[in-house]
Amino acid sequence: MSSWIWSDPAEPAPAGRFTWFRTVVDLARIPDRPTIMVAADSTARVMINGVVVLRKVTRFHQPEIRAEVIDVGRFLRPGRNVVAVLHHSWGPIITFQRTAAGTAGLWLEGGDAAAPWLSTGPDWRWRTADEFADTPQFLGVHDHTPRIRYPVHLDAGRSPEPALHEPDFDDHDWAAAVVVADPPWPDRPPPVETPPQREYPTRPGGVVAAGTARHGSWSGDPTDRPSLLASAELSPDPDLTRAAGSLVPGAGRPPLMITGGGTRYVTVDFHRPVHGYPYLDLELDHGTAELRLGYGELVTSEYDGSTHLRPDGWVDVDGVVATGYADLITITPGRRRYEVPDERTARWLTAHLTGTGTVTVHELGLVSSQHPLEPVGSFRCGDRQLEQLVELCLIHAEVTMSDTYVDTPGREDGQWIEDARPRALLAERWFGDTALRRLMIRTLAEGQNEHGDLHPFYPSNYPIPSARYDWSVQWVAMLHDDYRWHRDPELIKTYLPGLVRYWDALLEHLGDDGLWRTGHVFADIRVNAQVPEGGSSGVVTPWIIDRLTWSAELARAAGDHDHAARWATAADAMRAAFRRHHLVADHPDFGVIVADRWGPSLPAADRGFSQAGQAMPLLDGLLTDDEARQVIETAFPAPEGTPPDGIARWNNPTWSYRVLRGLTRHGFGDRAVAHLKERYAPYLPGHPRNPTPVELQGPYGGPLPEYWISREDLGLADGEVNPTQPVDVTGSHGWAAMPLLWLHDTLLGVELAEPGGDRLIIRPTTAGLPYVSGWTMTPHGAVQVHLDPQQNRLVITLPAGVVADVTVPDELGGGTAMITGPGRFDSWEQ
Repeated sequence: MSSWIWSDPAEPAPAGRFTWFRTVVDLARIPDRPTIMVAADSTARVMINGVVVLRKVTRFHQPEIRAEVIDVGRFLRPGRNVVAVLHHSWGPIITFQRTAAGTAGLWLEGGDAAAPWLSTGPDWRWRTADEFADTPQFLGVHDHTPRIRYPVHLDAGRSPEPALHEPDFDDHDWAAAVVVADPPWPDRPPPVETPPQREYPTRPGGVVAAGTARHGSWSGDPTDRPSLLASAELSPDPDLTRAAGSLVPGAGRPPLMITGGGTRYVTVDFHRPVHGYPYLDLELDHGTAELRLGYGELVTSEYDGSTHLRPDGWVDVDGVVATGYADLITITPGRRRYEVPDERTARWLTAHLTGTGTVTVHELGLVSSQHPLEPVGSFRCGDRQLEQLVELCLIHAEVTMSDTYVDTPGREDGQWIEDARPRALLAERWFGDTALRRLMIRTLAEGQNEHGDLHPFYPSNYPIPSARYDWSVQWVAMLHDDYRWHRDPELIKTYLPGLVRYWDALLEHLGDDGLWRTGHVFADIRVNAQVPEGGSSGVVTPWIIDRLTWSAELARAAGDHDHAARWATAADAMRAAFRRHHLVADHPDFGVIVADRWGPSLPAADRGFSQAGQAMPLLDGLLTDDEARQVIETAFPAPEGTPPDGIARWNNPTWSYRVLRGLTRHGFGDRAVAHLKERYAPYLPGHPRNPTPVELQGPYGGPLPEYWISREDLGLADGEVNPTQPVDVTGSHGWAAMPLLWLHDTLLGVELAEPGGDRLIIRPTTAGLPYVSGWTMTPHGAVQVHLDPQQNRLVITLPAGVVADVTVPDELGGGTAMITGPGRFDSWEQ
């Protein structure tokens, strides 16, 4: 049986230290079960016979760590096999991705537990990977908040690679591994819910510029050297820029050669944000050379209008994610592949090379590292702007799915509850994936305290209070979403005690009058007026009502009818109180409108009104049809839903989905389409409202912003601060992709009528588009919907085991139909 091992017991959890572990396994034949399980605290890169088979482990709470399961059969050979691990101990640093590590460790096992062909133990050897310099943790640009991991400073001349991957490598001066006594982890970690990351090289789509760079003076502190990139003076060279075109696949040009003397740079554009591991295939003819790599995600900051990328290839590596967001590699003669063993996110990568020899750059890029997705979903509509928007949203959805739904890859990598939950809905519909949600439900539950409160992005040791209620209640929604998809009451029974604790704490704020009173909410971040003492949030209360109702359904499924009745009764009381206190029926300017907040002594003029405050009541049946139409005409007026003075525009990107669905539900689908285009137009390639220079836009445009009230909306000049945006804005946000969900569940119109998806409701609408056509996933498989009013045609294809109640659009004559799968319904054939 495998044991947890470590290196030096005197340093149980060194901060930022890389350590090599190695063993040789002699196999008579390839094992019948050629899988290995890997767990590591903090993380590890695993290589078999020199091939990387794992670059990191999934985030974890230390006592509940899980193991990655990897099929390595194709990398094994009869005879001697080298298994090498580059372990990275983060130590006790503050992060958004881990609980603190009091002890570092490594655990591997291959095959059966009873008779493993690979196991960690005292026969393994280790040495400190002193080719990596001791560097401090990256600190954010705002108040030096700990954001991500460590800058990598690699002196390749001191590395034992590639020799250590040979079976005959002499490791006699390496020390024997130490079995960890009384480990804080499970003796044999169970498998993690998710498969290993899909990893593949992503090369540039274009070159911004190349030329010479002048870095100025250096303080002598090794940690300052990458920051010199932000102060570099660049002189583009047209000939070198053309030669750098060889870095783009299919260019048909000889490799880029950079002659020594001074510093040369090249800045490339991946045309989309990429998350993974920077790499270069370099050949140095003699001497040494120093390579600095920097990363960028923005052209212009939405916060203050400052420039982060120039056409000459300058990148402000200090201005977005963290001070000195860059890496340093000292390269050696010969040809070699260099890879940064820590995650980075970049739309643009800049490489600065200083040396005396000639360097041939054969390849440069990032090893994209993402959760493996099956690209099932699709959507076409004959409107090019909307189809561009689909391409851009898919890029942002995918780049933020790694070991979980991360908020800002490269900056925080946090598993923030609120935006992660709707992105899991997007993933099930477009990719048929629910594995990340299962992992998220478990890990967030591990962070629940005895009072029922949840951490906003567990697992983490970041010193932050319990999640605001509108964030934490999304964990409840995840449970309901998973039950709707899988119809698994056993999972609900597992988490029912935590669900009860959660509602016991939250409903302490529910008064006898049915009003839910608390200011412990975010609402629509940076937009809504704060709830006063003893007051109530009109923006968040509808969420609570929904999730109470869903929880009653879950409790019934788990056999707990007492809590089901209690929660349903509370939800009914809250509905009535919401209409009494938050629905304003006679506002002098707006008529019928929902107020963002209520307070015992709050003047009527200070109630606060926003688009976000109207969105959930429009969806949840809290308004009559007549009230809903009045609210829409007031808060989302024609032609594209721009609000009038006195009503705040929505800012949190997840509200985009709620607004679009609410408008369409009440018959304003054409306005929803116009609203979506108006909001996304400044980020589409070639659009007249896109403020980015055309040469820097790329074929997909973007990046989509973190929050949605833009500098254009507020009419700000450069240097003026946009208070709706964070200071450290980045360019990779999955929550900006939420309109993709609306396209499937509202325009294609496919919804689950009951848990498990045996019965569907299909109500397609074009919302004024030429047609709508696409595939969306259900628990039983993919469903096709093609609605083309011009051709008087509706096509629906169903998988086996499904019955669908179809509402035929009025353009095709109206009516209803019932279809049973497997099969295809085509109105032309009826």
